[in-house]
Amino acid sequence: MISKNEIEIEKIKSSTEKFNAIIGVIKHFLSICGVILSFKIMFAGLQPFLSSNPEVIKSIAVVIEKINFSNITSYLIACGTTTAWFVERKGKKRAIEEKGKYQAIAEKNDAYRSTSGLTETGDTPRRIK
Repeated sequence: MISKNEIEIEKIKSSTEKFNAIIGVIKHFLSICGVILSFKIMFAGLQPFLSSNPEVIKSIAVVIEKINFSNITSYLIACGTTTAWFVERKGKKRAIEEKGKYQAIAEKNDAYRSTSGLTETGDTPRRIK
């Protein structure tokens, strides 16, 4: 039988998860707006240069030609890959921690069960490293 307190705790957990999801959507929306606004500001700043003199366009083209885009692309791909790995690892740790809670409940009364010695998130404890 579930008590009133447990029901209230679950309601609070549910509302907290909903709030966190809403904050995540708002955060994502604001970062997209920030990127769009930065491009708009950048192009608005370039407008006077590009409309003033054809020589300016040629000089900007020379500067862009001198920039080594292959190196920049490599750095962007490396940063993107590192970020994707970090996000994936964080998600896996969360899933392992969640699974660990249920596993602890299931194995609580098993006297012959041994553990691997890992932390709740699946990491090696600091003392063993």
